[in-house]
Amino acid sequence: MNIGEGVNIILIDLPIDNLQGFHHFLSSWLIVDKTLDRVSLVDVGPASTVPVLVKNIEELGISKLDLILLTHVHLDHSGGLGQLLEAFSSSKVLVHPKGKRHLVNPDRLWESSVDVLGDVALAYGRPIPVKESCFLPEDVRLDRMTKIETPGHASHHYSFLYDLGSKILFAGEAAGTYYKRGFAYPGVSDGTFILRPATPPKFYLDSALSSIKKLKAFGAGIMCYAHFGYTDEVNKFLDLEERQLLHWNDLILDYLSDHQGLSVDPKDVAYYLIERDPLLSDFSHLPEDIKVREMGNILSSVNGFLDYLSKTI
Repeated sequence: MNIGEGVNIILIDLPIDNLQGFHHFLSSWLIVDKTLDRVSLVDVGPASTVPVLVKNIEELGISKLDLILLTHVHLDHSGGLGQLLEAFSSSKVLVHPKGKRHLVNPDRLWESSVDVLGDVALAYGRPIPVKESCFLPEDVRLDRMTKIETPGHASHHYSFLYDLGSKILFAGEAAGTYYKRGFAYPGVSDGTFILRPATPPKFYLDSALSSIKKLKAFGAGIMCYAHFGYTDEVNKFLDLEERQLLHWNDLILDYLSDHQGLSVDPKDVAYYLIERDPLLSDFSHLPEDIKVREMGNILSSVNGFLDYLSKTI
């Protein structure tokens, strides 16, 4: 994507062959700014996909990465950082200070990821420690780049705004996940899409909604999702995600009311949502492998809501 003024933005797909449906799902965004003579990478993916990432970068004729910008430290976004720095050792890393300690010593991050994700975490691969000297200070100022605190999906979540006059927003998972038919999954490219909340435990609805409102205020012209692709209808999709979060909250409250409390099967809640959320209406048209992947992600998001509601009702 050439966005003018000598800046190219490139989406790099990071597939994992031994996980069902894990293609057109994990990604990194490469920003090549010839005006500043600077190459930046937003998110690095898991450890197991670093060889694919390095190969893609090198095939573009790029021999150095100046900046690595991490939206958050979940394994599918930051797990490959240590391995990537072995290939690009001069890179400097910007990450939320709450997340940095888990990259310097990733043992706790790894153990909790294995507990929650099981075989998916094993397929992602174990992260290796990163030296303190690799990280930029929290108060660093970067030309054209603004970091934005956007908690909700994670308490340590950053989004990044690249400002060339026209503004490019790298939202991580603060705006949910976006899959366009004919791009992220097979089918006719007729504008049909799936939009899904990314609300794993520990999720806080008020924080997520505040983050979306904050992102709207920047007036970006393009929004790049971690999962998967981009839209040039930024405020429309931020509005949709805001309404979707509120809709899920209402639907789950209704479900819990009908079932007298929180002793419910999250799978049943997931199917209840799929049947009633118009932004998931194309779920039935997904290939089986992607459907398996997305069912796991919807369950994670349901569990985040159930955990949140257990503390508020």
